[in-house]
Amino acid sequence: MTYPRAHLIDPDGGIYHVCSRCVRRAWLCGTDKETGFNFDHRRQWLEDRILTLSDIFAVELFGYAVMSNHYHLVLQIDAGVVQSWSDEVVVDKWLLLCPKQFVGGVSLTQQTVHRNSLLQNKERLLVFRERLSSLSWFMRMINEPLARTANQEDHCKGRFWEGRFKSQRLLDEDGLLACMVYVDLNPVRAGMVEDVIDAEHTSVARRLKANPSEEQLMTAIQSTTVLPFDYRIHDYIALARTTASAQRANRFSGRLRVVDAPDTRLSWLEAIMPVPGRWQRAIGTVQNMKDYAKGIGQCWVKTYSRC
Repeated sequence: MTYPRAHLIDPDGGIYHVCSRCVRRAWLCGTDKETGFNFDHRRQWLEDRILTLSDIFAVELFGYAVMSNHYHLVLQIDAGVVQSWSDEVVVDKWLLLCPKQFVGGVSLTQQTVHRNSLLQNKERLLVFRERLSSLSWFMRMINEPLARTANQEDHCKGRFWEGRFKSQRLLDEDGLLACMVYVDLNPVRAGMVEDVIDAEHTSVARRLKANPSEEQLMTAIQSTTVLPFDYRIHDYIALARTTASAQRANRFSGRLRVVDAPDTRLSWLEAIMPVPGRWQRAIGTVQNMKDYAKGIGQCWVKTYSRC
């Protein structure tokens, strides 16, 4: 069953877990078992594209994982940030995103004239501001260029991605951290690597390369009730490893259970951690899920909680 976008994405922004998947047994990266052709060259391209667009859009990227036929993102959209940008910043960001194509080549004079014309078009500037804070536009600008390139390599036409990306609203810090762990563990669950630190093209791999000892995982998380330790990268990796062990112990359902978990720190994840192969509109504590249902005019929303 599909749901209205208004129930899934708040136009004012929010924190989301999103996923986009290929169709027709297409392979984004890795080796296609049908043809034997290797598509690993697309993996770094997609990661670079995600990181570049996160600097252009009003997006704060918390986590990502590039898999063989899909990818995951955990991000925050903040429409208020765009309103604080000057007209010049908005136009420059848009031209980075969609540069003007001129017949016979591009000159500095042509670029300047085009930029000035956009600055004088107030209605167009409002459209740019809206798009630069839109999750749908962010996903579109990731997917469309790769789809064109992939179709050229595959010598075919038609859709490369599914018709719409999946999105989950993350209602609180518990849901945010659970989804970050879930996303970084994708290569482990898929059998690509044994340990989360051995994965490539994931957010935890990027953090390890940036500063393997003392880098803060994410300054936005300041909860004192979720975990009993500071959010350092080595603590996060320890949590991810413990989560992976608990999931292996209960691998048939993919769920975490307190009785199976080798670490009591995982008890808060029991009702929040996403389940592979299943999807829900929002993730958070029971009370926040109830508030979310009330906010969209429903008596309840599907949740994995036993409460």
